[in-house]
Amino acid sequence: MCYRVECKKCGNYGWGGCGEHTATLYASIDKGKHCMCRPWPGVVIPKASTSTTTTTTTTTEAAATTGNAILLLLHQYI
Repeated sequence: MCYRVECKKCGNYGWGGCGEHTATLYASIDKGKHCMCRPWPGVVIPKASTSTTTTTTTTTEAAATTGNAILLLLHQYI
């Protein structure tokens, strides 16, 4: 079983135990309070920022809009 421990290096919460329950333990610790001095096996660490996703979505939408405009122009000449 895994349990929460206080890291002596950073003062945040890490884990001790078998390593099989780290995902549940990670989810129970407040954001910003996780010790990152050693890995959390089985845990997908969320990215700090989502701006890349927003930019990608905006770029994709712009490309779709441009594509539609080109199709409309082509239909006028056919």
